[in-house]
Amino acid sequence: MKFKNIFFGFLKTLLLTVVFHIGLLCANEYMIFDLQNYQPTDNSPPPYFFQRDPATGDLVRLTDTEGGFQFKTYNLQLKADLAQYKIEVKPTLLRWKEKIIPLEKDSSSSSFFSGDLANKVDAQSSKRPPPREVHVATYKDRIEAVSYVNNRKPESPEIDILTANPEGMRVGQTTNVKGAGSALLDYELKTFKGRGAESAQLLSIRDKYYLDRGWKIDFDHWIEVEDSDDQSSCEGE
Repeated sequence: MKFKNIFFGFLKTLLLTVVFHIGLLCANEYMIFDLQNYQPTDNSPPPYFFQRDPATGDLVRLTDTEGGFQFKTYNLQLKADLAQYKIEVKPTLLRWKEKIIPLEKDSSSSSFFSGDLANKVDAQSSKRPPPREVHVATYKDRIEAVSYVNNRKPESPEIDILTANPEGMRVGQTTNVKGAGSALLDYELKTFKGRGAESAQLLSIRDKYYLDRGWKIDFDHWIEVEDSDDQSSCEGE
């Protein structure tokens, strides 16, 4: 009886793990952000670190008030930008692709999407020049967040992937800067707004996170998993 309980307990854990990873890697809906009433601020969200309080052991948030994130856009339709991306960005993505041991949810998903982003750029660059971009956020000349954007519909650009440095996503880390993903997203919304876009779309695995920040679920935009060139990857590495 004890062995039976252990066995079914193992199956339950395995099932929950499979369900979690399917939900993590196969998002099936888009979030949408209305840019019509969006008022961009002058400054992006600032970089911050965590420092452990030696007295309590708690993590204390420290904001960098002197430095900030810098941003760059690579237009994949331009051969010069594509070449620069391959030199300046792709090596970072390939390094992030390697999962960190022990595995943690946020850092593992960041590693997955880093590899997925690199693969998508490789796949698209061999075809007719696509209306796509890669956006990058750097901190002190080091890449900390990267995003892949589909501009097929200029009135509503699609943020297909947004990933950050997996090392910075680890629980309790105190050495890597935080906030790059939020700052990059803010930069993208400002860019889209400046181009006259009406809205922005985001393929998300963290719906509540974005719902709390003004995004809404786009019930009119469903992904055709079998046919879409822009689907979120549902295969392991």
